[in-house]
Amino acid sequence: MAQADRFGSGRWRYRALLLDVLLWASLAAPVGWSWTGHRAYPLGLLLGGLAVWGGAVAAGRRLPLVPLFAVVLLCALDGNYSLGLPLVSYLLGRRTDSTWPAAASYSALAVFGTPLVLSWSGFVDWATMAGALVYAGLFPWLVGRYRRQQRALVAAGWEQAEQLEREQRMLTREVRLRERARIAEEMHDSLGHELSLLALRAGALEVSADLDERTRAVAGQLRAGAAAATGQLRDIIDVLRDDADPTGASSPAEPEAESGLEPGRGSGAGSTARSALRAETGDVADMVHRARAAGMPVELHDRRPAEPLPPLVGRTVYRVVRESLTNANKYAPGAAVSVRLDVDDTGTVLVAVTNARPPTAPRPAPVPVGGGRGLVGLRERVRLAGGTLHTGARDGGFEVVARLPGQALPAGQARPPGQPRPPGQVGGSRAAALPDPVPSGVVPPVGSAADRRRRVHREARRGLVAATMVLAAFAGTLGGAALGYYLYATSNSVLSPDRYAELRVGQDWASALPLLPRREMLEPPDPDPLSKPAGADCRYYRSHGDVLQPRLDVYRVCAAHGKLVAKNLLPAP
Repeated sequence: MAQADRFGSGRWRYRALLLDVLLWASLAAPVGWSWTGHRAYPLGLLLGGLAVWGGAVAAGRRLPLVPLFAVVLLCALDGNYSLGLPLVSYLLGRRTDSTWPAAASYSALAVFGTPLVLSWSGFVDWATMAGALVYAGLFPWLVGRYRRQQRALVAAGWEQAEQLEREQRMLTREVRLRERARIAEEMHDSLGHELSLLALRAGALEVSADLDERTRAVAGQLRAGAAAATGQLRDIIDVLRDDADPTGASSPAEPEAESGLEPGRGSGAGSTARSALRAETGDVADMVHRARAAGMPVELHDRRPAEPLPPLVGRTVYRVVRESLTNANKYAPGAAVSVRLDVDDTGTVLVAVTNARPPTAPRPAPVPVGGGRGLVGLRERVRLAGGTLHTGARDGGFEVVARLPGQALPAGQARPPGQPRPPGQVGGSRAAALPDPVPSGVVPPVGSAADRRRRVHREARRGLVAATMVLAAFAGTLGGAALGYYLYATSNSVLSPDRYAELRVGQDWASALPLLPRREMLEPPDPDPLSKPAGADCRYYRSHGDVLQPRLDVYRVCAAHGKLVAKNLLPAP
């Protein structure tokens, strides 16, 4: 276990390191590529900026605010560092428990950044910064925050589900113990009665005058042995009863007693084991007749041979039919019910109870936790008899199918819970036509919560991707429109050096207009470093259209009285 933990921890460290390297490279690549084109600052500053960014990425898992402020500060060196703002904002939302660090950070950037940008650049740069802060900062942070909360809620919900699953397994174990004790008590009543009769007959032989002394002595020993066996059987039953209910509380009232299928049976603590035994060994046909007389539309199709079944198998068949009719009456009142009893070529007893779709909306079935005890106990009884039980929906209704061996299994040969049926033990030509058993039944398997959790995580990831795509589409539409307009205005405000050279001071303005771009640049120098000629109207044009190049020379062309009076090159600061 420790080795597995170390392996998992090491694998996580390698994965985290790989993700950090990818995060660093995702921003270092565009910054480095852009620098090779403009070389606006020394190589040492480029390497220093990338080193600062790498240190911020390394510290980001413990100090999530560090990458955010690193990106903002590095934007003063190179505007391309702003490409990392969405990534660090998303990670800030994923890695912080509280909202106040991010709220304080973004507020500080807005408060202190606004006067600086307005004083240094102008309104256009401020609007660009504000849009970047909203769309590249706040929106990714909200997505990261949502992702963190969603994972926390899913984890908490499935922790509760696993707890309920553990409680259900404990409840199932309790019901199985009660059912075993009940079966043992039934055996005590039947076997104890036979032992009592045996002791009585042996006592009669012991005092018979027609037998010699030796035979009467043997009869006395037989009577004493039968009495001792009865006492030992009673002691075993007491131990089983104590194991099934350590508190000494009585078993919960049987639902069958409430259904009217067993009119002679009480539901309180006064119900005795002997009355229970009489109910268990009743006739299925009589029970179906009573249910039909009570108003249940039920039909019996009994194709069993005339030979009686073993007592344990017969009682189990009776319990399967009784529990199924009770559930049909409780959860699908008015639905037609079919009871099928058959024995296939291998001697396997087949019991199938199916109720059709009810004429009205069915009542909600009991939840697994705290309910379903009848089916759990029934499954345990069928298992102890060496059979299998399948329950599930069918054609809008519900079906209970039990397969039981024609001969009761020897002691200790009951099929363990959840173990598949061995080939040939139970089954045959008719058994193959019935659905395969589902050993799990009402109780979910141990790993079902983990499987469901993985499935929910996959669905949550799909939902998050869909939400992110909607948000990205919204932001992309606005950002794309702004970017498209910026690129359009930029490409149509470029005055090439060749055309600039063709312009001559003093030429007619009408002849100069065809050489000029259709639009002026969006952000002309303000203030103009050169004084304007008196009465002149000056226009400003870009020297190139590369938006990633921070260095930009500007051409100024001035006209007055229909003449080109000045043309100037304003070098980048």
